[in-house]
Amino acid sequence: MIGADGLWSTIREIVVGDGKPKPAGHITYRAVPPTFEVPEQYRWRDMTLWAGEKVHFVLYPLRTGELYNLVAVFHSNRYEEGWDSYGDPAELHERFAQTCAPVRMLLNKIDSWRMWVLCDRPPIKEWSRGRITLLGDAAHPMLQYLGQGACMAVEDAVCLADKAVEMNGDYAAAFRAYQQARYLRTGRVQIMARVYGEFYHASGVAKELRNLMLGSRTPDDAMAGMEWLYGEQKELMRGGAAI
Repeated sequence: MIGADGLWSTIREIVVGDGKPKPAGHITYRAVPPTFEVPEQYRWRDMTLWAGEKVHFVLYPLRTGELYNLVAVFHSNRYEEGWDSYGDPAELHERFAQTCAPVRMLLNKIDSWRMWVLCDRPPIKEWSRGRITLLGDAAHPMLQYLGQGACMAVEDAVCLADKAVEMNGDYAAAFRAYQQARYLRTGRVQIMARVYGEFYHASGVAKELRNLMLGSRTPDDAMAGMEWLYGEQKELMRGGAAI
């Protein structure tokens, strides 16, 4: 059995038994308006992110430009289970009241928002038991700040398939080998996703340190700094060729 049943995995409770996911103290509001509702000067083809103290706002096109995805994230102690609850516009505007004019203007274009509370779990080393294993968010749920949840699930699937072939039907051994190959990488992404969330929303000394660390970087520096994430991964090599 492969438990690929996400953040609220029931299979994980059988294998790991560590209860519910942990709220991160961050909330996401999302709206998907048609492009004509987005002011023309902001219809950019690239993803744009505005970051501020305890908030950030993301804008990018969907469906080859038919729609735009508007995502507002802020710190909050509010907690509701699920991922598609009604978002209160009053709370949203209160949290973004001190942000720049383009962000406030874009927020005012939307009357209806869907909301979900962001959750994750600490990294773990063991997510297999006999002939049962976990994959993707069931094994290593992470915050969205690196955009890697689905990517890690795809990598898991490649690695798991290779291990199953290598072990010639011994699935318990394959599952152990798969988690051994994957837990450090996925754990690093889980931890770094939290770090990026804190960097996006930094204030005070943390904000000054962020600006000092990142302000002088060139695009090449930025790419080199992400090599650990986007470069070749040894556990995804088959016959010497990267998958």
